Amino acid sequence: MEQTIAALTSYQLKNFFYVPGCPAQEQCDKYATELTKRPSRPDFIHHVEKTYEGFVPWHTAAGRLGSLHVYTMRNVGGVSMYLARSSLHENGCSLLRWTLTDFARFFASAWHNTPEALPLPDRESLCVDYTSDLTQLLNGLPTRFRPVLSGLISRPPDLVLTDWALVPNHIDLLENNIHVDPREGGRLTGVVGPFGMSIGEVENLLGVARTGFSHEYHANHRELRALFFEELHRCVWLGSSVATAADKQHLGDASLIGLFLANGCRYEGGTRAPAREEDPADDLPEGHT
Repeated sequence: MEQTIAALTSYQLKNFFYVPGCPAQEQCDKYATELTKRPSRPDFIHHVEKTYEGFVPWHTAAGRLGSLHVYTMRNVGGVSMYLARSSLHENGCSLLRWTLTDFARFFASAWHNTPEALPLPDRESLCVDYTSDLTQLLNGLPTRFRPVLSGLISRPPDLVLTDWALVPNHIDLLENNIHVDPREGGRLTGVVGPFGMSIGEVENLLGVARTGFSHEYHANHRELRALFFEELHRCVWLGSSVATAADKQHLGDASLIGLFLANGCRYEGGTRAPAREEDPADDLPEGHT
């Protein structure tokens, strides 16, 4: 596994630095060794750090290298979930249970801690965009997905109500962004990476990615998913309040919508379109419920 991750890292770095006019990897490596700590942090990153305090590394601006902005971040410890996979999956995923409960607390943190000063997108515009994207998927994805999509097409308005928090996130949280410590029971040590957090991507933890972009769920994935959502409900609705049936429905809808938007499209020449039957297998939730 370590060799696979090393090869993937090398490939990603090679493609990342292959941009005309940008500093080469060697220049960035040299600059990194010369950095001294700087006190300033960009506002949005600071909002993210407050939102997920204790789960994400704090960043410090460290100047510029050519046209690139440079930041340092603390080491969150642990190892990538890819490298801890065998330990987490042993004995019916006993350690993964701890990872999932910590993961639920990670998401719940955003509900309680997102700063009021965080710039927010327009809720009505979000609703229009989500509905448009789901409609495109409903009309373009293979017919086996239509029953689920038909049920979701009317749900975006519920997800942008003013009593539901809008939080900073992204749509590509994968195992290589999540650090855990198998020696400490599989506890989550931090989330690292430029691509961040999306509740639908908890599905990545409930199975193993195979060749051809297919996803094989653990035999007890329903039990593990229920464990995650039980802890999420507990942590979001603290104190005297409890999660209502409508609250739980909204969270489930958000998870499913996120899965479809993240995995239901293909890109050809920069144009996005619904995936086709002959495209590689994906994580779409036809058997999710």
